[in-house]
Amino acid sequence: MERWSRGVLLTLFLTAMVLSNKFISLGSIHMFLCLGEIIFLVFAVVKLSGYTRGELGLGGEFHPIKHILFPFVFFIFPLVVVAFVPHNAMPPWKFLLYFLNYLIIAGLIEELLFRGLLFASLEERFGGWAALFGNSVIHWLAHFAVGLNISQLIAALILSSYRLAFRRIEPLILVHGLWDAVFIALNPKLLGWWGIVIMFPLVGALFSILVYDVSRISKAGHS
Repeated sequence: MERWSRGVLLTLFLTAMVLSNKFISLGSIHMFLCLGEIIFLVFAVVKLSGYTRGELGLGGEFHPIKHILFPFVFFIFPLVVVAFVPHNAMPPWKFLLYFLNYLIIAGLIEELLFRGLLFASLEERFGGWAALFGNSVIHWLAHFAVGLNISQLIAALILSSYRLAFRRIEPLILVHGLWDAVFIALNPKLLGWWGIVIMFPLVGALFSILVYDVSRISKAGHS
């Protein structure tokens, strides 16, 4: 079996394993089962997929502007606006617990599976653009257990655009967990001009695609 097809099948298997928790409850041992699944998922992606850490987006070139400043400006800094709009009030320690929860169940698991393994598999076989759209659509469809909406697909496309251009997924793990924690736990009401915060990630995605196109043209010119 080719590496890319093994990666796709492994992604689907691990996704089904995670989604099964939505439909199966094993009482008091359920929490320990979920913890075991997370450990196995990370092990399977990193050790059993056949892809290197760099190919999965967990290593390789590191640049402070690309991998720290860019995600901060376009994904994290805009969340400051939440402090100025109506939202659920909660003490910082409670929000931190929400953040840690979403950092693991959404940030780590989903980014490792979709922007990591599935993206690498589709890119190897079909190229970058197919990986961007293909993994985004599959990631979106995997949300059927909690109900599908177009914002999930848009978010997946935005995250995949960053992955396409800048290769690493560590910033996406953090961003994914933080955005889920803010918008699910705090439930801010972004009315009127405050809603412009939603545009920042879209602008970041457009910049990412521009960077990707420029780098491809530059490589073609030197070949």
